[in-house]
Amino acid sequence: MSQTHHPIVSMAMLRTWFGICPDAMIAVNQEGAIVLANAQAGSMFGYEGETLLGLPLEALLPEPLRHAHRTHRSGFMTNPHTRPMGLGYELMGARRDGQSFPVEIGLSPIATEIGAIAIASVRDISETRRVQQALARSRRDNFLAQIGRLALESPDYKSAVRRIPELVAAALEVPAVAILSTDWHGSNLHIRAITGLDEKAAETIASVFSKADIVRRVFGTGSRHAVTSSTLHDRGFAGILDGLSMAGFPDVAMVPLFGGYEPLGVLAALATTAVGFDHDKLSFLQSVANLLAAAVQRSRSEEQLAHVQRLDAIGQLTGGVAHDFNNLLTVISGNLQLLESRLPEHTELSEIIGSALRAVDRGSDLTRRLLTFARRQSLQPRAIMPKPLLEELGHMLKRTLGEAIRVEIECQGDVPDVYADPNELDTALVNLALNARDAMPRGGLLRIAAYEIAIEDASNRWKLPPGRYVAFGVNDTGNGMAPDVLAHALEPFFTTKDAGKGSGLGLSMVYGFVTQSGGGMSIDSRLEYGTSVDFLLPVANASAVSTAETKETHAPSPGRRQTILVVEDEADVRTIATQFLSANGYEIVSAECAQDALDLLSGNPAVDLLFSDVVLGSGMNGVELAHAAHRIRPGLAVLLTSGYQGKYGGAESPPPPFELLCKPYKREQLVDAVRRALDAA
Repeated sequence: MSQTHHPIVSMAMLRTWFGICPDAMIAVNQEGAIVLANAQAGSMFGYEGETLLGLPLEALLPEPLRHAHRTHRSGFMTNPHTRPMGLGYELMGARRDGQSFPVEIGLSPIATEIGAIAIASVRDISETRRVQQALARSRRDNFLAQIGRLALESPDYKSAVRRIPELVAAALEVPAVAILSTDWHGSNLHIRAITGLDEKAAETIASVFSKADIVRRVFGTGSRHAVTSSTLHDRGFAGILDGLSMAGFPDVAMVPLFGGYEPLGVLAALATTAVGFDHDKLSFLQSVANLLAAAVQRSRSEEQLAHVQRLDAIGQLTGGVAHDFNNLLTVISGNLQLLESRLPEHTELSEIIGSALRAVDRGSDLTRRLLTFARRQSLQPRAIMPKPLLEELGHMLKRTLGEAIRVEIECQGDVPDVYADPNELDTALVNLALNARDAMPRGGLLRIAAYEIAIEDASNRWKLPPGRYVAFGVNDTGNGMAPDVLAHALEPFFTTKDAGKGSGLGLSMVYGFVTQSGGGMSIDSRLEYGTSVDFLLPVANASAVSTAETKETHAPSPGRRQTILVVEDEADVRTIATQFLSANGYEIVSAECAQDALDLLSGNPAVDLLFSDVVLGSGMNGVELAHAAHRIRPGLAVLLTSGYQGKYGGAESPPPPFELLCKPYKREQLVDAVRRALDAA
């Protein structure tokens, strides 16, 4: 022990001092043995009389701390200095029965006739710490109440969430807090709110927590338990710790945000030094996380609802526009066909008419795409085997996409049949493959897979009811989409391609087809990492059979002077239908509305067939008219037509047993449909 300038104090004087001191007093020699202790020390540590004397000082510490304390004591005895009570060394003491308790220690080196010794004044601060902990809990409870009001009651969710990190940081006395959550797509984690992080540190943190999958990997499925730096280290997540350390935060406590079984995000408290997150602090974080999870779920539900409402509004508008457009196309196409039939010898005019008719077909295809998005397209679902479908698609894509794009098809033979319209399913996959091709101008990998998935809980990313589904995944390694682009990717006519290189209907068509087929769709995309589109369609029941009928177009057969009642509120369309049918030998009577049609039907028993548009303006629609006509004339042949397609133009009645002819129709298609209806009747 180094020389001191203190006068030598006798041991007798120390005993007197120890006897009158209210604190527990212990004297330790250079070897660490207790050479003097007062009654208060014996009472505090559970020793009677002078049984403390001769014991090593480390006997008064919990076993895990003894080795480290020996090193600390050796250093102190080599370079002794005074540490007053209240500013001194604080650690855990151990009573004779092994019970640990917090103590505060003041140290003083003193020279005596037996050599230099260290005097330790010890104070049991159990009650003081309990009071401090109670005050800290009360303080955090006040913060928790503020956070609860913000998270659950504030009308402005985004503004409320931005304030929460500041409150959490103040409650835990840490420099930085971050809230990361997914958008309603449920793909990538984004920073929703931060405090105490500069832009560079925020970018680093965001990259560390870049994927929603990290929540499952760190916390497990449905876990609500917090993890700290030591937990991450023990579980082998060194990459996360390295990333946090690069941002200047080596100590962290994280709590997951879960909605049901779905990862919504992470609440992270970050410290620049090892502060140690005790049980109380972690409990506070978990309480905040529960409130945030509810708020995030509410926000995501509102985002998704707004998205669905926007798509539905666009769908309704699109369906109405498509109906009117199909009526226009019917008039244009009908008049062109009438011209073509009357001028067969004029080759030059026939070519012009043919070109115009092909343009009508392209317009009809455009409206079909719009109606697919609007979920008003007529589907003919049946059981389809995924494996042959994908194998054939793979062969076609390998021939057409070019050598720069590698195509991989993955589908096991035991994947069950899917219940869908085969033509629309094939079109959907082709559209996604072409989108992937356009996103990989320098080549890349296109992977198309199909596999069975069982949904057991209604809380799933696709919002589908429990059941068996076949999942189709189309993944590319292309340019990917930014979040703002991804948010509008399903809207019709939205495209980032140059003018003339895309209509913006590919994804919207797939979305409409999948939704109308009883499935769900999700998109995950990141810039420079590619895009993954996954959609689910229901598994076909054992009794599922094809509802598609082969309707061959052949030369129109002449009518046998039968009478047809044509009901159409658009005069030009009514004229086209009348001329098509009269040219094939039918007698025609016409009406503009349902009531006129019923009056004509009541007074004209010679009517053999009712041919009506579904949408008739005010009054009855075509479906209701057909039922009313059957009440007057049971067994009357009925044929309906519509520019909407699908659910009989939005009619609320159950699907009737009437054939629906889609506009715009060709003369041969109309005549064939009329003949089928008459033959069936």
